[in-house]
Parts: sequence; structure tokens; C-alpha cells
Amino acid sequence: MRFRRIEGGSFYTYLTEGCRLCRRGAKMVLFITGKCSNSCYYCPVSDERFGMDFVYANERPVVEVNDVVDEILSMSAGGVAITGGEPLLRSERVMEYLEIFSRAGLHTHLYTSIAASDNTIKKLSEKGLDEIRFHPPELRNVRIYEKSVRGAKRAGMEAGFEIPAISFTKEIPEILNRNDAFLNVNELEFSESNMQRLMERGWKRGEFYEAQGSLEIVEMYRDTVEKFHYCSVRFKEIAQFRRRLIRMAFNLPDFYKVTSEGTVICGLVEGDKDKIRKILIQRGVEFVEVNEGFEIPAEEAERVMDAGEIFIIERYPTYSRIVLEKHPLG
Repeated sequence: MRFRRIEGGSFYTYLTEGCRLCRRGAKMVLFITGKCSNSCYYCPVSDERFGMDFVYANERPVVEVNDVVDEILSMSAGGVAITGGEPLLRSERVMEYLEIFSRAGLHTHLYTSIAASDNTIKKLSEKGLDEIRFHPPELRNVRIYEKSVRGAKRAGMEAGFEIPAISFTKEIPEILNRNDAFLNVNELEFSESNMQRLMERGWKRGEFYEAQGSLEIVEMYRDTVEKFHYCSVRFKEIAQFRRRLIRMAFNLPDFYKVTSEGTVICGLVEGDKDKIRKILIQRGVEFVEVNEGFEIPAEEAERVMDAGEIFIIERYPTYSRIVLEKHPLG
């Protein structure tokens, strides 16, 4: 088999359309619910989300459909990854969003730990799901998913497994190869929520929060699966996440300076909002109003030193607007 190497040590023989969009940073993640019937020790879902029945579009809390639309537009998304928790525990919610995404021409893929029935597969297909990725919890009882993989392929979907590299299970290559299905293997990753559980099982953290020894398991699958894709922890940071940031950054007003890492630099004016707004308008300074005050072009900051407290900030262009650096002027 011929493997193609890409960023961050990742490599593949086969990429689904969902993975291609993800690589470009063009997939919005729709967290459909934190509810889940499993308690996999490696689950990276945060304690704030796990078990909670809330919806998020990337980092944005979703109260209404327009919140999802705003997030899609903010990053010029080409597709949506539907995840959780376990999305199919809220199947009606999944179907509603799939219908919206299908009408908008967005590619969709779904992660599930449920061996979906023929009826569920049929409904997902009718609503426009393009790709389904099955995850046997802790890689147990993998054979029960073969019928679902076959059903999804008959319905016209891309189908396969997406798993963390926690162990090698020989049934996985057998099922996938005889059904011409794909395997996405993710390097096992430490997160705040799973760190203690991973260490209790003897895993050690590497430089980029990858689990040492996980790559050796990846290589066992690499040598036995025909349609194969390995996604490293490093890849998610330097390619997937960074490119999403860049897409979002260039959708902001032109006065934001975009860095090579996808963060943005601007001025921030804090203080009496009525006073600040009046001064900015009078002096013709472009601005965006945020919770803390007003973001303005960094080069205009010295012109409005009398408006309030002035800072130069570097932040993520995401909904959460996490500030990485904040330097006062004057």
C-alpha cells in the first residue's frame, strides 16, 4: 500500500470527504448533546459538557438555529461534523439539523457508538447524511457494527470506523477490508478530563499531549487496513485548528491583523461605553463593540487615548474570544 504523508506526522491511503474538509479547517463541529450511555476511560469531552444536554457549534452555545448559522458563516464552513456525547440519543435533533445542512449544501458526517439499525440508517440517509463513523466503545463487541457498516454503504453513505489507538483488535481490519470501508485512527490524546484515567492505566503523556506508545498501535492498523487514515495530535493543532482559526480571522473586519497562527491583533478600549462610542464615531475610527468595550484598529489606538483604558490585544477569532496577550498603552 502507498501512504501519503501530511502535516504533523499524519498519513493515509484514503481520505473521506469529511477528513479532506477537516484538513482545510472547513468543518464546523456540532456537539449535539453531552448525553452518552458509555463511560469510556479515554473520553476527551470536558466535565462541563459530558452528560449535559446542550448543543454547541464549535465553542458557541446554541440556543436557536441562527446560532449554528452564525457559526457556519463565521468560518465559511464547507461541512459539519456531528458529535457528542452520543448524537443518536437525540436522533430527532440530529435529523432536524441534517435537513437544514442538506438544504444548504453542506457535507455532513456523524460519529456514533451505536450499531445503528437499518431503520435509523435509512432515516439518516433520507435526511442527507453523507458519512458515518462508528466507534465501538473501548473497542469491544466490534462485530455487531458490521451490519450497520453494510447498511450505510447500501444507503449511499461513506462508512467506516473512527477509533483512538488504545489497542489492536484484529476484527476491525477484517470487517473493514471485506466491506471496502475506511478506518480513521486517532492518536490517543490526553485532555483535562481524561488525564487521570489514562495515567491510572499506565499511559504516559508526550510533548504534545499524545499518549506514548499509541503510535505503535497505529502502525499495526496501518499494516492491515486497506482504507486507512492516521490523525496525530500534532496534526489537529498545526493544521486542523490553525486553519479553522485563519478562516474565521479573515471573515472579521479588515482592520484586524491576522497572524500566521490564525490569531488576531487589534486595539481594545475599555471604560464608559457611551463616552467611548461617541469619541470613536466623532473621530471616524472603525470599531466592533464587544462585552469588554470596543475593538479598534491597533494603529488607531494612540488617537483615542482620552476615550478610556487602551490596550493592544492578541486573541482567538472564535466566539469565545480568548485573549492570549493584553498590553496596556499609556
